[in-house]
Amino acid sequence: MIGIVAMAAAMSATCPAHRGGAPLHNVDIYDGPTADNAVLAPDATRRLNRTTVQVWRVEGVYRAGRSLNVRCGYAAGGSVMVPVTQPVRECRLSRRGSVRTFRCA
Repeated sequence: MIGIVAMAAAMSATCPAHRGGAPLHNVDIYDGPTADNAVLAPDATRRLNRTTVQVWRVEGVYRAGRSLNVRCGYAAGGSVMVPVTQPVRECRLSRRGSVRTFRCA
């Protein structure tokens, strides 16, 4: 089942770290509605010590009058949709071992 989470924090959005006890596993960032299937690839991936960071620069999406939708996928299956309606500059997925964190700001 796909849940929808509205983020109240102005100018930022995150994926919940866990859902039903399962940790965050993967993230898909959509340019516009998910039905358009316009999944964005990361602009950069770098490794610092034992942490891998993927960065999406997304300012252009908002300049073009569109918005983002993020699908947060969890290890036990299922996902949460996070609409990112307020303009953000970039999104980051950090991975260190099995711990993943995601934030757009």
